[in-house]
Amino acid sequence: MDHWTEALAPTHFLDWTCATPAEDLALDEALLEEAEAGRLPPIVRVWEPKVLNVVLGASGRVDLETNLEACKADGIGILRRSSGGGTVLIGPGTLNLTVIVPIEISRAMRAVDEGQKETLGLLARALRRPGLDVELRGSGDLTLGDRKFSGSAQRRMKRFVLIHATILYRLDLGLIAGYLKQPSRQPDYRLGRSHAEFLTNVPLGRDEILSSIRQAWLVDSRCPGSVRPPVEVVDRLVREKFGDPNWICRF
Repeated sequence: MDHWTEALAPTHFLDWTCATPAEDLALDEALLEEAEAGRLPPIVRVWEPKVLNVVLGASGRVDLETNLEACKADGIGILRRSSGGGTVLIGPGTLNLTVIVPIEISRAMRAVDEGQKETLGLLARALRRPGLDVELRGSGDLTLGDRKFSGSAQRRMKRFVLIHATILYRLDLGLIAGYLKQPSRQPDYRLGRSHAEFLTNVPLGRDEILSSIRQAWLVDSRCPGSVRPPVEVVDRLVREKFGDPNWICRF
């Protein structure tokens, strides 16, 4: 077991999906702000939106990353998160993971590249089963064989870091190519493959994935609801950023 997870126990846990994906992205940012200000402990959150949305990374470009006309025609919203990384399609069948921990919790976490890998490595080990050989590849991808089922991104502040991961477990993968272009940046192991050739769902149910997440971060099952979502901060962030078309489409 990694020494920094021992130092974090018990990590607080929030299984909470908001009314809209914009609010979900705002809640992640709000939790990070509250932790940075010393008002929240380290926290692991999971959420699964009820509708499909395209989510750009912090610096992603709408014209390069999305099939904009197809999104408009089908009513697929386009959002932007505060963490980096590539563009993803989220919705039912995608479990979104948010890990917010102190940067000083480990030597690896102080380094941008290594902290992200360390975090996803914890999840990879917790998800492994006989016959399910989950591997960590690239800057923080989880794969089965050479096919990816989870990517990650991060946002760093002075004291705390937020790591995002999206876990594909029952998404209709055929939808992805309709709304996302081939990514402008690709890991070497992708070898130029299409979304259909490169992506896969991890063959686990939602409850089993949640159990693995709890195992990875030593979540205290006695207090799953001990963290209250900071509603006022979420409302402000939706107005200022995550629900504002000018901010979403600024690149």
